[in-house]
Amino acid sequence: MRNSIPVILLFPLVCFLSSIISILCEPNTLGVCNEKEKHALLRFKQAISDPANLLSSWSMDEDCCRWEAVLCNNVTGRVVELQLGNPYNSDYEFNTNLGGEISPALLELEFLSYLNLSWNYFEGRPIPSFLGSMGSLRYLDLSDAGFGGVVPHQLGNLSTLRHLDLGYNSGLYVENLDWISHLSFLKYLGLGRVDLHSEVHWLESMSMIPSLLELHLPGCRLDRNMVSSLGYANFTSLTVLDISGNDFDQEIPNWLFNSTSLVALHLYDNQFKGQISESFGQLKYLEYLDLDFNSFHGPIPTSIGNLSSLRYLFIGENPLINGTLPTSLGLLSNLEDLGVGGTSLTGNISEVHFTTLLKLKVLSIYKTSLSFHVNSNWTPPFQLEYLEAYSCKMGLKFPAWLQTQNSLSDIFLSSSGIVDTTPNWFWKWASSIQQIHLSDNQISGDLSQVVLNNSILDLSSNRFSGRLPLLSSNVVVLNIANNSFSGQIFPLICQKTDGRSKLEVLDISNNALSGELSDCWMHWPSLTHINLGNNNLSGEIPDSMGSLVALKALSLRNNSLYGDIPSSLGNCKVLGLLNLSDNKFLGIIPRWIVERMSLMIIHLRSNKFMGGIPSQICQLSSLRVLDLANNCLLGTIPKCLNNISAMAGGRSGGDFTVLEADYDYESYMESLILNIKGRDSEYKEILQYVRMIDLSSNNLSRSIPVEIFSLSGLQSLNLSRNHLTGMISVEIGGMKYLESLDLSRNNLSGEIPQTMTNLTFLDVLNLSYNNLSRRIPSGTQIQTFSPLSFFGNAELCGAPLPKNCPGDEEEETQRSTGVGENREFPEIAWFYVGMGSGFFVGLWGVCGCLFFNKAWRYAYFQYLDDIKDSAYVAIAIKLKWLHQKLGIYNTSNGKPI
Repeated sequence: MRNSIPVILLFPLVCFLSSIISILCEPNTLGVCNEKEKHALLRFKQAISDPANLLSSWSMDEDCCRWEAVLCNNVTGRVVELQLGNPYNSDYEFNTNLGGEISPALLELEFLSYLNLSWNYFEGRPIPSFLGSMGSLRYLDLSDAGFGGVVPHQLGNLSTLRHLDLGYNSGLYVENLDWISHLSFLKYLGLGRVDLHSEVHWLESMSMIPSLLELHLPGCRLDRNMVSSLGYANFTSLTVLDISGNDFDQEIPNWLFNSTSLVALHLYDNQFKGQISESFGQLKYLEYLDLDFNSFHGPIPTSIGNLSSLRYLFIGENPLINGTLPTSLGLLSNLEDLGVGGTSLTGNISEVHFTTLLKLKVLSIYKTSLSFHVNSNWTPPFQLEYLEAYSCKMGLKFPAWLQTQNSLSDIFLSSSGIVDTTPNWFWKWASSIQQIHLSDNQISGDLSQVVLNNSILDLSSNRFSGRLPLLSSNVVVLNIANNSFSGQIFPLICQKTDGRSKLEVLDISNNALSGELSDCWMHWPSLTHINLGNNNLSGEIPDSMGSLVALKALSLRNNSLYGDIPSSLGNCKVLGLLNLSDNKFLGIIPRWIVERMSLMIIHLRSNKFMGGIPSQICQLSSLRVLDLANNCLLGTIPKCLNNISAMAGGRSGGDFTVLEADYDYESYMESLILNIKGRDSEYKEILQYVRMIDLSSNNLSRSIPVEIFSLSGLQSLNLSRNHLTGMISVEIGGMKYLESLDLSRNNLSGEIPQTMTNLTFLDVLNLSYNNLSRRIPSGTQIQTFSPLSFFGNAELCGAPLPKNCPGDEEEETQRSTGVGENREFPEIAWFYVGMGSGFFVGLWGVCGCLFFNKAWRYAYFQYLDDIKDSAYVAIAIKLKWLHQKLGIYNTSNGKPI
């Protein structure tokens, strides 16, 4: 009986503990959230905009602890977290962002410790200052949320805050950062792209946060003047420092090397200069080091080999870094990504550089003078996933060690000096690689029996020969231009592939292909860019090309194609470039061409087109290049050409993406050979900025419409070799960007307008063989053109022609004798009289005062002595400094003075 009493007493205790455990294990067991907080959240919801209805679960009928993005304490039911960051990562296309006003009702959430509003869009509204009164907050993320204005200093009242991220908003700035030092428990601070330019003492303020582990300040407009205010910073606990994208323009400050706990250091794009310090070797915990896009010079320090934990090393795009690649890098056994491209490194890369790099996955050595010198039977210790070695010396032979790399997805070996035949193993080995770039080498081989399977393949400008290869359905871009492929195009175009073809870009230009264009283009529905120019193709354009509804650019220039342009091409609704030049096409210009509003470039020169220029061409507001030269066109030049806004709007490039295929981090860009300034030149990267009209060598007649001179953005205008009459309008002076003007071999009459002297960019001018008369206008550069620019105009006179205008002989005689000018207006004589008297008065005005006033005379000569002494001392100090600098420089190169 005595033993049963404790058991009876223990039973209620067990029941109580069971209840507590049940409550703790099952969230929201209490089932009721705080009513006051529930109403506060509903007021918050009412104030914000929610176009995607992400907060549809927030209603009076539901327990607020079960609402989307709300987390309550399991025991008390009080709201502790609001996870309102956009789950779609600011997908503006689908408008899933929260916006509107942030209601002060949040102040009623007394126990809220976590607030995330990132990846939303609050339209430049300021961060609410009342957030500084939410004393329970430990985590506050307002990054990338479209906030603007000044960062409220009240945030300094959040004394328990551990995480604060205000980065990547819309024009946030700070007036001072004194408040930041009050956040003594802060571990993470993100101020990316917050303007800190006004806060000179940013470093001092942030170094007073003893618990800070991560500091992110990319793109904050920090500069050298803001660092010099403090020579030392106490960041001994810091593990991540990101100050990239600023403008320090100085050497790396020494305090940085005292931050010995650093794991990640982002210093790229800062204009840091000087040599890369050997002190980097002290940061023994460093795993990530990014020094890309700066102005460092000198060698890479060997001490970097001491960073045994380093996984990512980026020193690229520092053109002044020179010397050799240190062999100590071969000791970085944890290195996964090495980037030294875009530097002036020289010397050899050998097996020693990769001794222990078992984990290396990315090697980027592009645009350097480094040379690969490894044994032909070398087996690397690593398995690369990405090799970027274009514009680097890989050796004359094809790198045999590549066949040991079974994980490669992208390989860039363009312009790498390879003069070899592709080895037998290469194409089978390369079949699983996504991108292969081998352009601009001297690689040869026959691809007739090869089936290409790579997504992106650039073999242009090599020596490949034989029949065209076959393609799998996986190929997206095939560029084999500038090779020696021969045979017909039929086997490639009419092949059968497994599955729907993904091919978007096909460039086989500048080869030796022959035969007709096959009528199998319906098999390639994804094609956007086709370039078959400069081959020996013949026949007509097949109707099946009209099935390519995604086609943006079609270039068939310099072949032997003939016939009419098929009307089926009118189905290509997004066509932006049409280049059919140097063929034998005939007939009138199809109506669909001049109604295709997407067209930016029409290049039909050197064919046999007849009829007139359709006036509908004026509707093509995006047209940049119109070349109809060397055809048989009749009639007049349309008066409405001034409606082509792309030629009238200055030099703006506009939307040129229709003529460029982007894929991953590469792109295929269309090129065009244009006759500008009297010579053929290829335009590629700058093609988007070209504005030209060439209607030369046709049978156009009547006057040049004055409207054409309203195209102020036009850079080249060629109307030569027609039958144009009338005068050159004075409106030509408004073509402020014109660089080349050719109106030669027409029947133009009248005088050359004086306004032509306004064409300050004019570089090429040809008005020869017309009926122009009177004096050539004088001014700017008109007289600098060759006399050949004006020959063949019998009534034209004046410089630069040797023929003088009436009255020129008398004026020349008067100038040589000095008569006439001095007879009525003797300005020259009076000029010399005035200059002499002025000199006499000025000289004796100063000397007389010094001669008669002894005190002034002493003071003046004492002043001259002081200036002489100061100059002597300054020059002596400067010479000594220069001598010391030269001594240091020569010592660093092993040549002490």
